[in-house]
Amino acid sequence: MERFDAIVIGGGLVGSAIAYGLVRTRLRVALLDEGDVAFRASRGNSGLVWVQSKGDGAPHYQRWTRRSAQEWPALAAELEAKTGILVGHEQPGGVHLCLGEAELATRHAMMERMRVQSGNFGFDYRMVERRELTDMLPGFGIAVSGASWTPYDGHANPLGLL
Repeated sequence: MERFDAIVIGGGLVGSAIAYGLVRTRLRVALLDEGDVAFRASRGNSGLVWVQSKGDGAPHYQRWTRRSAQEWPALAAELEAKTGILVGHEQPGGVHLCLGEAELATRHAMMERMRVQSGNFGFDYRMVERRELTDMLPGFGIAVSGASWTPYDGHANPLGLL
């Protein structure tokens, strides 16, 4: 009978990540999964590695989210080196579209709060007016009045992990 230090139930994105982290600490891990019949996070999300908007009123969560996003390039390289799987991680920055001037003003206030709450850790963002946004992302609807942008946001290809 084999012995394990930990058993992780569920081989989706979260379970696999937990099992992988435990193995990296030299634990013997058993990963139990039902097969590819469940609608897991790796199948159901769009692969966003998103920082913007996370942590308003919770600076510790804001820092944690940023650090997590900063770790993604190394994780992607490690996964490729060890498995040959390309997860398609990119970090071009991200926009959050605002519909109308009121939403744009509310968004700007929230982004500024997050910048202040971040303290010495910092939080870079900028508000993008519709004219500039049209150059960045042509083809959006007339209701879009502007957006917030941060350099931290990106995405991976969750289908590469199935």
